[in-house]
Amino acid sequence: MKRRSKAASSNSQLNQMDFVEFLDRLPAGAYICDPEGKITYFNRPAAEVWGREPKLNDPADRFCGSFRLLAADETPLRHEECWMALALQTGQEYHREEIIVERPDGSRRNVLAHASPIRDSSGKITGAINIVIDLSDQKQADRNSAILASLVASSDDAIVSKTLDGRILTWNGGAERIFGFTAEEAIGSQITIIIPPERLDEERFILERLRNGERIEHFETERLTKAGHRVDISLTVSPLRDRDGRIFGASKIARDITARKRDEADLRRLHEMSRRLSATRELDFVLEEILHSAMAIEETDLGLLSLYDPEQRRLAVAASHGFDDEFLESLERLGPIDDLHGSSFRERRRHVVEDMETDPVDAGHRDVARQAGYRAIHSTPLIARSGEIVGVLSTHFREPHQPTERVKRLIDLCAHQAVDFVENARLFEQLRLADRRKDEFLATLAHELRNPLAPICNAIDILKLSDDLDPAVEHVRNIMERQVTHMVRLVDDLLEVSRIARGKSELRKEIVELSAILASAVETSRPYIEAAGHQLVVSISPSPITVNADATRLVQVVVNLLNNAAKYMDRSGQIWLTAQHKENEVVLSVRDSGLGIPPDMLLRVFDMYAQVDSHASHSRGGLGLGLPLAKHLVEMHGGRIEARSDGTGAGSEFIIHLPLAVRPMTPIARDESIPLPTRRILIVDDAQAAIYVLGKLLEKMGQDVCAAQDSASALELAKSQRPDIVISDIGMPNMDGCELARQLRKEPGLEGVILVALTGYEQDDDRRQTKDAGFDYHLVKPVSLAALEQLLANVPIRPTAIPTDG
Repeated sequence: MKRRSKAASSNSQLNQMDFVEFLDRLPAGAYICDPEGKITYFNRPAAEVWGREPKLNDPADRFCGSFRLLAADETPLRHEECWMALALQTGQEYHREEIIVERPDGSRRNVLAHASPIRDSSGKITGAINIVIDLSDQKQADRNSAILASLVASSDDAIVSKTLDGRILTWNGGAERIFGFTAEEAIGSQITIIIPPERLDEERFILERLRNGERIEHFETERLTKAGHRVDISLTVSPLRDRDGRIFGASKIARDITARKRDEADLRRLHEMSRRLSATRELDFVLEEILHSAMAIEETDLGLLSLYDPEQRRLAVAASHGFDDEFLESLERLGPIDDLHGSSFRERRRHVVEDMETDPVDAGHRDVARQAGYRAIHSTPLIARSGEIVGVLSTHFREPHQPTERVKRLIDLCAHQAVDFVENARLFEQLRLADRRKDEFLATLAHELRNPLAPICNAIDILKLSDDLDPAVEHVRNIMERQVTHMVRLVDDLLEVSRIARGKSELRKEIVELSAILASAVETSRPYIEAAGHQLVVSISPSPITVNADATRLVQVVVNLLNNAAKYMDRSGQIWLTAQHKENEVVLSVRDSGLGIPPDMLLRVFDMYAQVDSHASHSRGGLGLGLPLAKHLVEMHGGRIEARSDGTGAGSEFIIHLPLAVRPMTPIARDESIPLPTRRILIVDDAQAAIYVLGKLLEKMGQDVCAAQDSASALELAKSQRPDIVISDIGMPNMDGCELARQLRKEPGLEGVILVALTGYEQDDDRRQTKDAGFDYHLVKPVSLAALEQLLANVPIRPTAIPTDG
């Protein structure tokens, strides 16, 4: 780059090469002009400031090599008005004068000009030199510093700097607002003034990481205010370094996250409320949980949840906290929709009373509020998705109070969830009530059906004990027995469904031979199968198979399957009953050649009340309960059941898988060759037919029988006859069977009498009721001959018992 002319070299004052070399090495820009302002020399920093290299001694580049000049206030400036031109014109020096240089690319540089005239030995001006210092980086730094200082000063976050020993260096307005200490109080103090004692280890941990040059981001913790309150904050801490890169302190930004933490806690609380309420359908629990969640959100210990009663057309308190009974009773005395929450209910919107003492609208309730000890109310209507208003959720405050918008939103969310759970709980309560009524209806139905069935069954048993029946009468008896047995089974199925639905079905397991269970099932079903003209083939593994089962229930399962096979099959069909070992289980199969099951019904045959085709000509009736009960009982035994069929007309097969028992157990049977001992038995029943038939049956069994048709007569008869056993009905007028039992237990001389309840009711509560009344046994109508034999065999012989003849 050409930077000096020949004319310049003849100048006596610039003849010294060391001065030029000095300017070349100068880090600041420097250039020289002759008396006419033509540039005779410039160094590289000057060209960098200008953004160009001007021609030397060129009249077009006079006074300055810049493209364009501006004054410090950014007004345009002619080159003839710049500091170099003024120095040549006036002969004066101009130092630290600011000027703006615009470069050819449009960028600008702020510079300080130091223009000085050059004179010869006679004092004549022979030129001038200008030293220009680029201020742009410093200007930008100053601007950045000003912006940063403004941001720090106006930040809502606390921005603090400290030394490595924890001494506070700077403290902005955000720190003053969050922690309460002024800058004068904080600067120079230890940072521990805002750290809880139990968290001092955090500061040591942070300082250690800072010394290692690490940055800590979003560290959530607690700090103390000047007043001693705790504040949730998120910390970001960075090391401070000097010009040599040495760490001398830390810069800390602390953001107050108290509101966020509170929001998170409230949302967590609502989530937990939803989780807990999802696990229950109890209305009282639902109401209490909702109320406590709302009170926690509003940070109060007073609250009410009122539900609307459409029949009485009023709000009624369903849950409360913090109020005494006197206050709650005073609410009950208020008129319909005229209580403290009536406005919210009527207008279907939020109602806030900031101060009961000054609010003109609720002045009528001021005395009630004073008595209860609150000043403010926040009421929110509970409106269902259907638009129906369910009730009002209200929180009360001991001091004047205005809920924030955040709290209002959270309470609205709580209210929306509350409505859903309240409606679900109410529906569940209605279903539970309907279920209870259904159970009561089934129990009553069973009782009413069993009452007429009992004498019929007993009459059939009497005929069974007769040896001289005409064949035609014997045939009729068999028909009656099958039909009555079928009716009893239908009644049992109805009650079993009710027990299963309520989870009250229980098993009395013991280790039994499967062959005995199958034999009992076949004995029960064979008359039904033969009456339909079918053939039954039984195939059982020759080796003993034992299962841990409730024999009665398992017999019920097999009987249901056999009867189903017989029912859904035209006459002269075939049924196969098989049982065999298979690894660690027994596989039991009931297969038939009957009507089969359509593919779309295979998965539905185990549904409650399902029937394959209830309108077809082959239908034999039924309630559709047999297979669902079979499935439930098999699963209770730890097994499974499946249905197979190739479709309509292809027959069907039901396969049961049951786990094998660990060890066999030999059943103990009563020796039937030993006659039953004779007892004096008193029968009590308001149904004359029942007394007559049961009495005749017991007499056929060798018993001494007397009877009474009401409890009062039975009590007198028991005192005079001193029976060994009293068999009493329960549902009798005036004095029922349970009261009779209690009276008999009080009677001297009857302490050892055996009391047997004979009733159509067989629910657990019924059994518990008879036991509490003093009954020793609970028999369900119609009682079978086998059950009576077992009873008489188990009852101990009293000394007063009538001896057997012979």
